Amino acid sequence: MKNTTTLLPGLATVLGLGFMPLAITAQDAPPAPKSPEAPAAAPSAPGAAPANAERPQLKETDVVLEVDGTAITVLDVRELFTARYGRQFESMPAEQRAMVEPQVQQMVMNELIQKTLLINAADKEGMKVSPEEVETSLKEIAAKIPDGASLEEFAKNAGVSLDRIRQQISTDTKVRKLYEKVTADVATPAEADVKKYFDEHPEEFEQKASVEASHILISTQGIEDPAQLAAKEKIAKELRTELIAKKGENFAEMAGLHSDCPSKAQGGDLGEFEKGQMVPAFETAAFSQEVGVIGETVKTDFGYHIIKVSGKKEAKTLAYANVKEDLTKTLLDQAKSEKMNAFVEGLREKAKIKQPGAPDAPEGAAAPAAPEAPKAPAAPEKPEAL
Repeated sequence: MKNTTTLLPGLATVLGLGFMPLAITAQDAPPAPKSPEAPAAAPSAPGAAPANAERPQLKETDVVLEVDGTAITVLDVRELFTARYGRQFESMPAEQRAMVEPQVQQMVMNELIQKTLLINAADKEGMKVSPEEVETSLKEIAAKIPDGASLEEFAKNAGVSLDRIRQQISTDTKVRKLYEKVTADVATPAEADVKKYFDEHPEEFEQKASVEASHILISTQGIEDPAQLAAKEKIAKELRTELIAKKGENFAEMAGLHSDCPSKAQGGDLGEFEKGQMVPAFETAAFSQEVGVIGETVKTDFGYHIIKVSGKKEAKTLAYANVKEDLTKTLLDQAKSEKMNAFVEGLREKAKIKQPGAPDAPEGAAAPAAPEAPKAPAAPEKPEAL
């Protein structure tokens, strides 16, 4: 069964992340697009007006929405947008950003509304978070920071203060405790029910053939002159010769120095992929190549690729004994998610959601359309714990 791990099981959907999936292609995934991408323009936040439009400058403390009297500010929107979608927006062509901006705007506001409802509910239930709990979580974040960097530097690069991080850890811990209380009576599914699910959903336990690979791309996009194309091919072949001489041990280093793909930041690592996720020529080469071997240069619409396969998995059907434990946990998480979703729906039905300057909506009425989200600053993604 395809299982997605989240920081808090079930809350990815509860907090609005599953409402409107985005058709976003990560730029550091390999040449999956079938045609070259347009150059990315400067990123804008969801709902942002065109650059030449006149609009008032919003302050971080300005209130964009009130949920049962609790303010959602410009800072809240900016932080969530940057953490969830900032990097994706930076890598998107302008046309694609314009297409998904309304969805992203609504997703951000949905998540903020529902998170606010949950925090208020946690406070009402008397959920407390001690300073020691916050510091423990802060140490866990610090342990994941690369050597040589401090937590203070990490926070500064993310555009937040340590106090703000502590505040967000505290509120997230409250919501976790509320989740645990609301779902405490959800029982682990009986083995008979787990086996029944396995038998009735065989397609979910078919493991497709996959490859784990890295590549170096010598881009030819925008080049039509035969002499220039030949020069690019020569560069790719010379790099391949050098890689073979060192048996591929320097592949990550060479990718970082020479590749024109954003995956160069990861040493050319593309991760694991199944058939149908890459352009045909790249896919054929990767799946036919032996593990650890530096393959022949491959030409696609993106340019010349040098591929190194680091692992392969054959297609197979997983046995019940091998998935029973994970499937039991997944079904338990789904049951808890359904219980939490029902709890949140009850909160929304009773909530008073108001946009500043707009008349009050009656209880149970739908929330007003999300206001324009303020422009998000270009800042690194904050840690998952936030």
